[in-house]
Amino acid sequence: MKTIAIAVLLAAAPAAAGEQKEAVSQEAPAKAPAGLVKGYRGTTIPVAGHQLLFLKKGDRVDVLVTFDAKMVDKDKKERKEKITASILQNVVVINVSKPAKLDEPGVVELLLNPNEAQYAALSTSQGIVSITVRAPGDTELHPMEMASFRKLIK
Repeated sequence: MKTIAIAVLLAAAPAAAGEQKEAVSQEAPAKAPAGLVKGYRGTTIPVAGHQLLFLKKGDRVDVLVTFDAKMVDKDKKERKEKITASILQNVVVINVSKPAKLDEPGVVELLLNPNEAQYAALSTSQGIVSITVRAPGDTELHPMEMASFRKLIK
């Protein structure tokens, strides 16, 4: 009888050990997806396919948004004007999803802090988002004036 009891316990031991490993692995913290670091978010931004032509993982980009702004001229008359603003500078590309055809939309995934992610989300809902690729080693941030045709033509 003792031999049968020991055999049953030995047979059950590997199963119990496996269950214990499963329980431990379920409790272990999940690894972040490739490219993500603590305190940052992977934020996807839909952009025109042609903008992704030469873009690759690891590049640094600036994010611009073009939108209709209400402007007040010298006569205090309100008018709509298209404006482009650089809203994010020197952000890292963690993934690129290029479309089959350049005239179709694609997606770029950027590494953003939570505040930057909010501005990116706002931009996609309020205007047309464009990205510009930086040269390798170009990491400087610059104050940028918003661009408009009115300023260009003056």
